[in-house]
Amino acid sequence: SVLTVRYRVFYQLTAVFIYAFSFELLNRYHLTTYRYMVTADDFIITKRTGKRVQTVCCLSLSTLIGIDKKPKTKAEKEAFFRRYGKPAIHYNYCQSLSPEVSYCILFDFNGRLTQIVFEGNEAMAQYLNAYIRSREELNEDEY
Repeated sequence: SVLTVRYRVFYQLTAVFIYAFSFELLNRYHLTTYRYMVTADDFIITKRTGKRVQTVCCLSLSTLIGIDKKPKTKAEKEAFFRRYGKPAIHYNYCQSLSPEVSYCILFDFNGRLTQIVFEGNEAMAQYLNAYIRSREELNEDEY
């Protein structure tokens, strides 16, 4: 016997969409790992998927504007935008879909404010904030 289902194409397309979406989530958040490094001059993010390792971000610390915890509430977001401005470019290099603690690091990239969201730790944030403060003190001493 043959079962005929109305709107069979709709159900098939929906199933294909769900399959593709779940594969993309699996690949992005489960099979991919990120490594965050700060060298003397650069902030580097490398991405590992299986055996493939790729540098996805390498920015000079001389263009670093600020680092802060990622705002979660509407009031925190408004305060963040008042402090730094609204970023023109936004990248998310978090390992998990909704991390407990993530940081926003802001760079000046060709005159545009760029925001990179990543899962760092408090020690990295303190180091980068100290770098910003020391650079500002050096700039004040020059004048």
